[in-house]
Amino acid sequence: MRRLAASLLDLVFPPQCHLCKVSLSHGKAICDTCLTDLPRIDESYCMRCSEPFEGEFSENPICPNCHKLTFTFLYAKAALKNSELTRKLIIDYKYGKQRHLAKVLATCCAEVIMNDSRFNSLPDPILIPVPLHWRRKLMRGFNQAELLTNEISKLTGIPSSPMIQRTRYTTTQTRLSRKQRMQNLKDAFTIKPNSRPIRTAILIDDVFTTGSTSEACASTLKKECAKLENIVVVTALRG
Repeated sequence: MRRLAASLLDLVFPPQCHLCKVSLSHGKAICDTCLTDLPRIDESYCMRCSEPFEGEFSENPICPNCHKLTFTFLYAKAALKNSELTRKLIIDYKYGKQRHLAKVLATCCAEVIMNDSRFNSLPDPILIPVPLHWRRKLMRGFNQAELLTNEISKLTGIPSSPMIQRTRYTTTQTRLSRKQRMQNLKDAFTIKPNSRPIRTAILIDDVFTTGSTSEACASTLKKECAKLENIVVVTALRG
């Protein structure tokens, strides 16, 4: 019945690419050309935070910002560069409630996990979405990281678990510095009761900017998961 309803809707409202508006077959959000043209972070980037570099650099480069910081997670890898096009995708997905774009962003994230050799050696990985406080989730209608995680899990076959919960409501972090963000997130997360032991956590979020949210979640995991060996981060966009 769902497939029939979707087919009927396609006849009345033919699906179009979210970016270029070309006609699409059912089930796609953007066309293959636009998907291919999204600017990936696939060379010359910081091996800790995924900040892109211009030009050629030595093997395993670290950006100046990361030289001054210590992270609980091993590294963060974003799929897409920060551009007008990729920002539009994130804004439309996150704030415009265009949930169908989760599949597009998840495809790019899955490419990271499957193509970056660093992920091959991680034992028994579990995808863990960065949580929203229930009040913000109620206002937004969904947790963008959780929906993204579910789609990545389908594409990679890696199981997921929403084992982190946000216990304290925090103000928006858009205009805060990294220091202010870390203070804002202090004691904001905990692990859900009866969560299973894990060896490798792959934290999933939509955007990595200063790394403060990822660091707060990673610190919580490290403190509360006795058997945890590795924590890494995957995001759709490098802010």
